[in-house]
Amino acid sequence: MLGIVHRPCRRNSSSIEVYCGEENAEPLWAESTGSLTSADIPSCIYCNAPLAYEFQVMPQLLHYFNVESDQDPLDWTTIIVYTCRDSCDKSISYKEEFVWVQLSTDTISTYRAISTPAGL
Repeated sequence: MLGIVHRPCRRNSSSIEVYCGEENAEPLWAESTGSLTSADIPSCIYCNAPLAYEFQVMPQLLHYFNVESDQDPLDWTTIIVYTCRDSCDKSISYKEEFVWVQLSTDTISTYRAISTPAGL
């Protein structure tokens, strides 16, 4: 069973999730490359209200996927979920939210090298 920790915006090396219900909370970015500014975050597609950071999935989860020894491993530094600040339209059971995946610098370099056409 995966241990999910719900603590208000506190770092914990064994956590696989960081949840923060505080109004003006900010995600814990692992790197400055690939982080978002408030201008990058879209509005709610249902009511046009601003989206707010709610939780993030930490890379410790990768350990439970057993990807450490894969030749082409899945790798991210954090996955961040933004939800409607107004919690609009409660009649909809499942709503589309905004998710941002921050890849590690090594992963970005690896995939750029693999996907670059020969001769470029």
